[in-house]
Parts: sequence; C-alpha cells; structure tokens
Amino acid sequence: MIKKTRIIFEALSLFLLLIVIIGCGENSSGGSGDEFKKSNEGLTMEFVENFPRDSYIVEDDGEHISIMVDIRNEGIYPAENDKDGKGFFKRNGGLFISGFDDAIIDMDSKAKKFSEKDVYLTGASSINPRGGFYSAKFDGKIAAGNLLVDRYEPTILATLCYPYLTTASLTVCVDPKPFEQRQEKVCEIGSKTLPEQGAPVAITRIDQEASTKKIHFKISIENVGGGDIILGEKLEGFNKIIGKCDPLGGGILDRKDFDKVYMESITVGGEDILGDCRPFVDESDNIIRLFDGEGSVICTLDLEKPKFKDIGSAITTPLNIELRYGYRSTISKQIEILKLTSTG
Repeated sequence: MIKKTRIIFEALSLFLLLIVIIGCGENSSGGSGDEFKKSNEGLTMEFVENFPRDSYIVEDDGEHISIMVDIRNEGIYPAENDKDGKGFFKRNGGLFISGFDDAIIDMDSKAKKFSEKDVYLTGASSINPRGGFYSAKFDGKIAAGNLLVDRYEPTILATLCYPYLTTASLTVCVDPKPFEQRQEKVCEIGSKTLPEQGAPVAITRIDQEASTKKIHFKISIENVGGGDIILGEKLEGFNKIIGKCDPLGGGILDRKDFDKVYMESITVGGEDILGDCRPFVDESDNIIRLFDGEGSVICTLDLEKPKFKDIGSAITTPLNIELRYGYRSTISKQIEILKLTSTG
C-alpha cells in the first residue's frame, strides 16, 4: 500500500513538473498575449454598424436618422504620462459630416469639435495596444416633405482633422576620420531604414555622408497613413486651419495647405543641428515640403561642436527627430432613402 502511494505521488509530482516547464516556456516567448506593434496610423475611424442604416423608408411624418463614428488612436502619441497629451485632442481637432442635402437630411449638428467634448485619445502602448477611443453621435431627421424624388441615394462623408506628432530615435555613427582605413572602429558611417513609428507620417530612412569635419544626414519622410497632411507649422497654429478643414464652414483648403511637415527638433548626441538643415520652404519656418507623399531634408553635424571636437575615433550616439503636422482622414458610406407614397 505504501509502495503504491509512493508511485502515485511520484507520478503526480512528475505531472506538475511538466506543467511548470511548459508554463515557463510559454512565458519566455511572451505567453499567449500578442506583442505590441507600432502602426502606420494616427487617429482612425469607422461608421458604427447600422448608424446610419443602409436603407430608410420615409413616410409623410419623416424618419429619424442617427450617424455614429468610432474614433480610435492607433498611433503612439500622446503617451499616457505625457503632461501635454491628456487634453491634447480636446484643445485641437474635430469631426465633421457632410455630403447630403440639408433640406432632406436635417441634422441637429454636423460638427463635433473636440474642444467641446471630453476626448482623451491617448496613444497605443503595450499596456493599451488598441489606444484611446471616442464615439461621436449625430442625430437628425429625414424630411419627407422635401424629398421630391422616390429614391435619394446620398453619400455620407465623415472628415476627421487633427494634429499629430512623429518621433524617431536611432543610433548613428560619428567618425572624425571617416577616410582612415587602418584604424580599428566601432562603427561605420552608412544608411539605416527605420521601422514603423506609430504615426501616419514616418521618417523612413537616414543616409549619412561624410566630408572634412562634417557629417551630413539625409532624412527621408513619407506619408504612410491613409489621409492627407494638412499643416506644416507649430501646433499652436493648428486652430487657424481647423475652420478651413471643416467642409461646413465655407473654408476651403488651398494647395499650399497640403503636404507640409514642421520639423520641431533634431539632435545628434544632444547637440541641436536644426539650424543646419536644408532645404526648408522658408529658411525661417522649418517646414519641409512633400511631393507625392515623400520629402527629405539634409542636416549637417559640424564636428567642431564642443561635444565632438576632441573625439579621436568613431563613436555611436543617439539621433533624435521630432516632426509636427496636421492630418485629415475621410470615410464615406452611401445610403438609400425611399419615399413611401399612397400608391406604394
């Protein structure tokens, strides 16, 4: 009996040990949870199913209509602990609906300015991989008396305008003697392709070239989101353009309002080199122009700067870049409105 009990105990111990080993193996690879990955988006949106419905049948007393749009921040800005970020979208941005005859579809409101709402769209992170969320609702009525056709098929357009930020950090090589071949070096000057940065505008590539006492960085920028860049100035100025982005306010975006990105800062090893970047649209505004969704700027590091003046061989050091811009996204849905007449 004792021997049998010992066999059972040993078998149970072995079984528990196998469970622990399997569990540790799962934990070492991240377990069953998905690893957080940065996206190529900022704010994204979609119509809530059946808001609006695909089809409406309208009688003489009209028909209620609701439009709901879910907005999610799939980018990484602003971070949860960002002092400036908590009320960031509350101060800037808005959602607008349009595309239909106001006499037929009479909405109570066609704009949701984030400044008037409690909008806390914090960026996505490993703790919150889906990002902040906000749902906007518009209510109205379909006026049967103004529906002068049996079938009306408008396209509901939702336009989202908001400011956003792209940051990129990488390690680069700074070599005071790039043409010296006999010296043992920890790095070489070259090119790097950057991964996704959790924003709709990305710094895709950094190319380095060396000359006497200078290193040149070509920064390639691309619109990788599904919308339009609509602003290239500091965020304080974004409210100047939000009215023009609103299709209801009579404002019209000019060609000059598109494809401009504001370079907020660029440092190499903590040294500010923003003043040595070219070309900008205007030398005093730090704005980079994009063509067909792509653009670039060349920034030069002078090795006579105090931090690098006395280094005798190649070193690796951080390169940090910050871009600011406005962004516009749109989605659409066509609906059908049928007028119910006395003859059917």
